[in-house]
Amino acid sequence: MSQSFEVTESKKLSPDGVLLTVWGSQGSERGEFQSPTGITIDGRGNVYVSEIGNHRVQKFTADGQWLASWGSRGSADGEFGPAMVIAVDADDNLYVSDWGNGRVQVFDSDGNYLDQIGNGGTRDGEFTTPTGVKVDRDGNIWVVDHGNHRVQKFTRNGEFLAVWSSNGSDPGQFKVPTSIAIDSQGNFFVSEVDNSRVQIFSPEGDYIAELAPGILSSPHGLAFDSQGNLYVTDTGNNSVNKFTLAN
Repeated sequence: MSQSFEVTESKKLSPDGVLLTVWGSQGSERGEFQSPTGITIDGRGNVYVSEIGNHRVQKFTADGQWLASWGSRGSADGEFGPAMVIAVDADDNLYVSDWGNGRVQVFDSDGNYLDQIGNGGTRDGEFTTPTGVKVDRDGNIWVVDHGNHRVQKFTRNGEFLAVWSSNGSDPGQFKVPTSIAIDSQGNFFVSEVDNSRVQIFSPEGDYIAELAPGILSSPHGLAFDSQGNLYVTDTGNNSVNKFTLAN
């Protein structure tokens, strides 16, 4: 069944947001950061942060108290080259896109290595500089394969399911995709740097629409709130945009 999306609200967040807390400073000790990139929150409210500079993941309480860290530079199990983006599943397992090693590593909430998805390459199930990663409501793993200009889907056990791949600027094609978000209906949204757009696809991967054409410039991060609003980091315009979607 075909679907259509209408943007009923688009606004830039003002500087009036209330700052609740800040933690961390530049460095390599516990609770310090070097180029933090990914962040996610598990079902118990713990916060996980990945770092490019320190090639690791750190775990904090919701109040910013340091709990654990793991990872170092390298290509062995549990090492990163570097760690980019983190996603969490219903069991609080963590999926970390390992940019330089062409894989997604899987850990439990204490940082114990469990498995990996993919290896470096261009075939189905392989990655070149993976970035965005997301777990859907069925436990499937979606990975933005940045360097191969595509999105791949895997089972929770890491078995390859599907790929959406075509380098270009036409509807349904990708050029330097970066992030992925999934709404409550299972539709997935993919941001692209070079095409300066966010595309919307059905759960089956059929192209639906482009989000707010002409508004964005090199968008990166995507996130939904509990009300179904979509937030987009608009890198080229130095802003965060909020979209309320009607479908």
